[in-house]
Amino acid sequence: MGGKSSRMGTDKSQLLFSLRYNSDDGRITQIDPESTNSEVLSSSFLPPKEKNAPITLTELAHTKLKCYVDEVYFSINKNQEDLGLKNTILDEYEVEGPLSGIISALRATKRAILVLGVDMPLITEQSIKNLIKHRNWDLLTTTYYQEETNTWEPMLSIWEYETLPCLEEYFESGGRSIQKFLNQYGNQRVPIINKSEFINVNTMEEYKNLSLS
Repeated sequence: MGGKSSRMGTDKSQLLFSLRYNSDDGRITQIDPESTNSEVLSSSFLPPKEKNAPITLTELAHTKLKCYVDEVYFSINKNQEDLGLKNTILDEYEVEGPLSGIISALRATKRAILVLGVDMPLITEQSIKNLIKHRNWDLLTTTYYQEETNTWEPMLSIWEYETLPCLEEYFESGGRSIQKFLNQYGNQRVPIINKSEFINVNTMEEYKNLSLS
């Protein structure tokens, strides 16, 4: 959640989710965008929510992840330190893209991490479970892959702790592209079943048009 959100014009991690998310079955369904009847969250890692208050993209990602990992951390930048979140990992570098956030998280946790970008709100728990099912402990990462475009989807991926030295060497030599890094090393490819889940919300227009269709 620590990106610049430059194309959005505001911190997209704090945008409200205009679809209904049911944590019992992991389904996302369409609702009236004006409705405030959204899931109520209760977590020591998140600011308190009023009953029926809409949830943010950050809270949505937390809800999806908490059942599948030992602990959820929020990768943040300096401007997000006043959001009231606990379990935060401050990006050690400024304006260097998602690779620096992953490096900072691996350094802080000293263990494998599962990455989920807050700007992919349509990701379902089924895709998270499928990623974990296909985890290859012997390779650096387990990552969804678009066969048609030959591109990785690293914002839903598993990064082994052993990846850190390779990442640091790549980063210190000037590398910033996750795609190029993943193409250089052996990584577990996981085929994407539902492409619509991997839609990134980068602009206000994309956010307003967010739907299941």
